[in-house]
Amino acid sequence: MDFLKVTGELKKEVEEEIKKFFETELQTIENDVLRDFYKDLRHHTLLGGKRLRPIMCIMAYCGYADYNPNILRVSIAFELLHSSSLILDDAMDEDVLRHGEKTFNAIYADKFLKSTRFDLTPYYDGGNWIKKDGLTQLLLMQRAISRYSYALSVLGSNILYALSGQSIRSSGFDNPIVTKAMIMQREMYKKLNEGQLLDILMEQKGGNEDKYFEMIDHKTGILFTYPLRIGLLLTEKADIHSLDNYSTNLSRAFQVHDDILGVFGDENTTGKPVDSDIKEGKNTLLVIKTLECADENQLKKAKTILGNRNASSEDIAELKDIMKSCGALDYCIEKESQFIKAAKGSIDSEMKVYNKKKVLEKLFKYNINILARDQQKYFFYTFCCNRKFSLKFFS
Repeated sequence: MDFLKVTGELKKEVEEEIKKFFETELQTIENDVLRDFYKDLRHHTLLGGKRLRPIMCIMAYCGYADYNPNILRVSIAFELLHSSSLILDDAMDEDVLRHGEKTFNAIYADKFLKSTRFDLTPYYDGGNWIKKDGLTQLLLMQRAISRYSYALSVLGSNILYALSGQSIRSSGFDNPIVTKAMIMQREMYKKLNEGQLLDILMEQKGGNEDKYFEMIDHKTGILFTYPLRIGLLLTEKADIHSLDNYSTNLSRAFQVHDDILGVFGDENTTGKPVDSDIKEGKNTLLVIKTLECADENQLKKAKTILGNRNASSEDIAELKDIMKSCGALDYCIEKESQFIKAAKGSIDSEMKVYNKKKVLEKLFKYNINILARDQQKYFFYTFCCNRKFSLKFFS
């Protein structure tokens, strides 16, 4: 069994289901403006990503029950909700790139600017930059663009949340179990918003490691925990909390790794500027540990760079050196490794009951490195090897 082939096929099926779902929705919309808006939402949802959350839901379900095609429709709820959260997150952070393309709010900022036919010609004249009230119209336009794109982002996020619930309701599972799943989906959305609130407040007030992980458990962790819980719920056999320890540790590892990539990653790979977290002054674990571990001179310099939107490339490079030399980067790498090990050890033993000899041979040959995404592979691989699926992808 080829793990990459299996998850690759599942990814394709999830994306086809998302396309089918949006196509059905578009057929019900007569207003051209709304149709174009929904097409933009579809584009954003399908833009990049590995579809890990839908796949986690499907795998959790198939870990205890024979494959039911209804689970595919349920699974896309988590991609729709994830897309909803990203649109709002990008708007709040004023980010303009995701997966190497313009964010939703940046797209609508462009559309609004073009629709106004605002004349920038006067601002090529230096005199307009120094005379009294010379920039008034420019600043008013900036305010209007910001307000418009943010408003459209909020509305787009809200619609995707509603569509997330709709995908569960239209799945075809029995009404009583769908009702329970819908309650959990709303609970998930509430906690996700609480996580975003904690994230924003941390930027203003600062925080320590405990507060950081409390925020991560609400924001990132929720998008790992609930796809698994709802997948387990729909089997009507499994304990819905049996993978909670797994999802908590995995999401923490995933976020710490993401924080590291946000500073030390390759922009061509991550699809976003590697200096944005620093310039925005985000309180990541890497930043928290840098402020704790830096010596007096390093701390003074770090504070002048963090949150400085005008920080130069030399400033960014110097802060990276501080993060390395004070031990903050090594601490985060080790912390991530600990979470991966804990996640690996918490997988439900009830999922390891078939083809024992073959499974052990494959499992011990399978190399898990310290990246969070490779721990995710381990989870999927365990499901693939240790359960008998009727799912067509596993034939």
